[in-house]
Amino acid sequence: MRIASNSPSRKHLGGTERTQPMKILVLGFFRTGTASMRDALEILGYTHTHHMEDVLRNPLEAAMWSEAIEAKFFGKGKPYRRVDWDQLLGHCQAVTCVPAILFSEDLIAAYPEAKVILTTRDPTAWWKSYNDALQGMWRSKRARLAARLDPTHFGQAFTFAKASVSLFLGPGVPDAQEEPSKERFMAHYDNVRRLVPRERLLEYEVGEGWETLCAFLGETVPDEEFPRINDTKGWRRMINLWAGMIFLRTAVKIAVPGVLLLLVYHFFFGLYDEQARAVRGYFVK
Repeated sequence: MRIASNSPSRKHLGGTERTQPMKILVLGFFRTGTASMRDALEILGYTHTHHMEDVLRNPLEAAMWSEAIEAKFFGKGKPYRRVDWDQLLGHCQAVTCVPAILFSEDLIAAYPEAKVILTTRDPTAWWKSYNDALQGMWRSKRARLAARLDPTHFGQAFTFAKASVSLFLGPGVPDAQEEPSKERFMAHYDNVRRLVPRERLLEYEVGEGWETLCAFLGETVPDEEFPRINDTKGWRRMINLWAGMIFLRTAVKIAVPGVLLLLVYHFFFGLYDEQARAVRGYFVK
């Protein structure tokens, strides 16, 4: 599942040492409020909370995640140890969402001092959200065309997210079936519960607000409302906006050379016509 053809150059990812202590591992499934939790942790002062969006913004980081995935799931290369995770996540105090949750066992073992939060959701509600938002995107002709037109940004995000989710739900993505997917969803939660002592674990639904979260973390409840982002409608709007910008940029790339060619044509051939008329006028006199 390699995203980049070459191994990542680690010296460009901020050094080899951790600059922030890893404090929180948010290991709930995607579509359980992970983006809202990321924003909530940053409101509470945790810098920086890693999310899938970080991977999409940084091709070198995507290459390292790809390297870790190939080692863990396909036996290519050495599995990541704490020194490797510090290299990749050394600027983060928390992680959430894919691809981090693919490495739940590894991160729990690497950072035994970190608290663990499981963002939870009713499995049927989770399936509906996942099927509408993510599988709907991967089936969308509009999104697939945008991925082809912008392979280095949207296309990479499209492919990386699909491949990461496939490692959880199987190769049938984007046509994963409800019951097997819900079974894998619940198995992931059972596995994390088995690995983490109760005193280090919080199971949390985003609708619970600040009180439960802050009590677990020992933080003061903020005055502002708990963030709620990335719901299904908002996700669709974001994807449509992203695709629309790609289509517009592509149209401009196609149109501008044509307009320039037309202007050049009119300039030179217009100049030629003026000279031709002048010559004809000279002999017609």
